[in-house]
Amino acid sequence: MIKKIETRQDVVKKEKRLQLILAGILIFVLFGSVFGIVVNSFGSSQDTSKVSYNGYNFEIENGYYTLNLGVLKFYFSFNPNEIKDLDKDFNVTRKISSYANKEVYVSSEDYSSYSEIVQNFNQYVSRTQQACKDGEKCLDSNLPIKTCEDNLIVIKESTINKVYENNNCIYIEGKKDDLLKLTDEFLLYEIGVNK
Repeated sequence: MIKKIETRQDVVKKEKRLQLILAGILIFVLFGSVFGIVVNSFGSSQDTSKVSYNGYNFEIENGYYTLNLGVLKFYFSFNPNEIKDLDKDFNVTRKISSYANKEVYVSSEDYSSYSEIVQNFNQYVSRTQQACKDGEKCLDSNLPIKTCEDNLIVIKESTINKVYENNNCIYIEGKKDDLLKLTDEFLLYEIGVNK
C-alpha cells in the first residue's frame, strides 16, 4: 500500500483536531467531577438527627450540635446531654444579652474554645477579638492587653474544672480535655438553655 503524503498543513490540522478532542475530554471530566462533588455534598452533609435537651431540640449538622433560637443559630461541639454530668464548679450570673453591641475580648490557650466563643458571640456583640489578660503570660505580643474593666473571657488550663465571673471577666478553667465542654456549658447558660 502506498501511504498518502501529508502536507505540513494536513499535519497541523490533525494536531489541532487531536488537541480539541483532548481539551473537550478534559473539560467534560472537570465539570463531571465538580458536578459530582456538588451533588454528593447535598446528600452527605444533611444529617438531620436531633437531640433533645431541657426542652430544646438540637440538630446535628456537620458534626456540630446546632440550636435555632429565633433568627440566631448557635453551634456546640458536644451533645448537651453529655456535658451536664461533667464535674465542675459553675458560678456565672451574666447573660449573653449583657454583651449586646459591645466589644468582647477573649484570652484563650485553647483555639477550639476560642473559635466557639467567637462563632456564637458574634451574633450579639459588635465584635470579638483575641486579647491577653493584664498580668498574665501572653504568647503574642501584638495582642491588646485587657483587664476585667473590659468584657474579657479568659480560657485556660487548670487542674479543677470551673466557670466563674469576676467583675467583667468570665473565667473558663479546666483540664485540657474538658475546656471545650466547659465552653459549651458556658454558652448554653449564656443563651438561657441551662438555667
